[in-house]
Amino acid sequence: MKPLKTNKLSNPSEFIKLMVIIFVLVSVFLFSQKTSEDQIIINFFVLGILFFILQLVFVIMYKKGTKTLAFWFLILLGLLLVGSIGTIWYALRYGSAFQH
Repeated sequence: MKPLKTNKLSNPSEFIKLMVIIFVLVSVFLFSQKTSEDQIIINFFVLGILFFILQLVFVIMYKKGTKTLAFWFLILLGLLLVGSIGTIWYALRYGSAFQH
């Protein structure tokens, strides 16, 4: 009987290593240029959205019958992302009221 071939990404630790590599490469790319204060805020939002997407893929690929710590971390990360987007949107709208 032949042993079954296993994919390297079937092991969660390999996927976590890949997530870290992707996150580091994107952050180096985003922050390697001279950036303004507004661009730095946008870069952090891009990194937050990227981290949320990577965490979502991890939870979907390695889901079990029970809610794992990764699932609850994804929920917390989503709430923080929605809250921070709402806060920035509110600040931008509030700041535009004083530009007259």
